[in-house]
Parts: sequence; C-alpha cells; structure tokens
Amino acid sequence: MFSPRKYFKLGSTSYRELGKRIYHEFVEEECPEHAAAMAYYFLFASFPFLLFLTTLIGYLPIPNLLDYVMGNAETMLPQEAFVLIQDNIRSLFTEKKEGLLSIGILLALWASSNAIVSVMAAMNNLYGVQEGRPFWKVRLIAIVLVIGLSLLFLSTMVLLMFGARIGDYIAEMTNFGSAFKIAWNVALVPATMFLLMLALAVIYYFTPDVEHDWIWISPGAVVAIPCWILMSLGFSYYINNFGSYDKTYGSIGAVIVLLLWLYLSGLIILTGAVINSVIEHSSEEGKEPGEKVEGEHGGNRGTSSKDEEKQKE
Repeated sequence: MFSPRKYFKLGSTSYRELGKRIYHEFVEEECPEHAAAMAYYFLFASFPFLLFLTTLIGYLPIPNLLDYVMGNAETMLPQEAFVLIQDNIRSLFTEKKEGLLSIGILLALWASSNAIVSVMAAMNNLYGVQEGRPFWKVRLIAIVLVIGLSLLFLSTMVLLMFGARIGDYIAEMTNFGSAFKIAWNVALVPATMFLLMLALAVIYYFTPDVEHDWIWISPGAVVAIPCWILMSLGFSYYINNFGSYDKTYGSIGAVIVLLLWLYLSGLIILTGAVINSVIEHSSEEGKEPGEKVEGEHGGNRGTSSKDEEKQKE
C-alpha cells in the first residue's frame, strides 16, 4: 500500500509538473461544483446539528454558560451569521423542550450523513474510482464519521472557548502555579492544530473507496489547514468590516454568508484531497488513477488512464 514515506518519490516528475497536474486535476474533476454540493448539504446539516448542540448545552449546569458561548461566537463568526443563530440559541437555552434532544440528534445524524456522502462522491471522483461499497455500508461509514468529526469539532471549540479557563482550573486544583498556566496556554495552539489535522486525516482516509495507509499529516492537510484558518479569519474580517450582505439581501443575507463560508471551506478541503491524490498517482510507488488497490490494473508507473485516452485520440 501507499506509504507516507513514499509521498515524495516522484521519479522524473518535477514539482513544477506536479503543480500543473494539481491545477488540471482541480479543474477537470470539477472541484468547484463538488464544493457547491458539499456546501448545500452542510448548510442543511448545520441547523439540525446546531439544534442538537444547543439543546445539549442547555442542560449543562454551568452558570452564565450562554453569555460566554454567545460572546465567543460573536467574535468568531461573521456578524450576519451570528445574528442568524443567536435568537434560536437563546430560545433553546431558556425554553427546554422535552424530546427536542432526541429529535435533534436524529435529524443531525441524517442530514450530516448526507453531507458526508457527498464528500465521498467527490473523493471517489478525484481518485477516479466508482463507489463499490454497498449502500448500507456507505451510510454507516457516513454516520460514524459524523459522530467522530463532531467530537473533534466540539473538542476544538472547547479548547478555543474554554482552554484558558480549563488551564486555570487545573492549576488551582493541582497547585502547579503560573508556569503551568503559561505552558498550558502555549500548548493550546498546537493542540487545536492537531485536532484539525486529525479531522482532515479522517476525511482523507475513510471517504474515498480506495486502500491506502493511514497518514497523520498529509501534504494536502499541510496546505489545507493554514489556508482554511487564513480564509476564515479573512472572510470574517471582510464580512464584519466591508460586507453589506444584510443591506443587499435583507434577512437572507446571513444564510448567503454562511453558505459562502461553507463553499470556501469545501473548496479548501477538496484542494487538499487533490494534492494528495495527484502526489499518490505521480509517485513511483503509488497507485494509478482508477486503482482501488496498488497494482490492481498493472501498467506503467506515471501514465494515467486519462493520459492513455489522450494518446489513443
């Protein structure tokens, strides 16, 4: 199978040629269209997930939790997106409805699994393979991925929102002092980056119907994570300071902002996947495009099925 150590054994392929292949693969495999489909499904999945999450948090006996969460959300989200969700969040915190938690989790699982299935289709397209797993297995994998990625997402949010407070609490309980607090706060950044890297590793490993080795930090993730962070910060700054979606589109402006952010996020995730697939297909010891298992079709290393079709033409 394709090992992480083989990622850069590209033979006669130069990095300039590799960059060209990544660009052409990105365009030919219609990544913007797949990102749009992913954004559509994730938009529908975000509201049931938010329903489940806020209902669950509403039952936690933590004083002033609502104000703290809303304050952090306001600084992290574009203003239009924050306005869209704040009223619903406050109502769920103040009016706990029996059965809402179970309904929310079922809706969130189903809607989010549809989003993951769309990611699977996009990944299979990048690797040039047809989905061979049965429907029940695809749906089961999607649901498990939703649960796993949600836990990673929640862990990341907890570190971002409550990381400093958790460090203070541990320091007080153990009498470690200020040195521990400084070390803890410094470690929050790499810990958050690790969780994001792990989330991408899970997506890149489980979604395509191909066999490959587990890779903690892939070239695609190394590019995607910093790009996603910079995009989110820049996007939020632009919307909060220069954008006027609420004036242009009225109440629907918040939905447009959220959809645009989801689209850009999907585009970056697919870009990382394109980088991984092209490097694997270009490597001397990787798989050919269309192969689910290394050596499945045989043939010469470095000549893709698309190249062979062009030669025939």
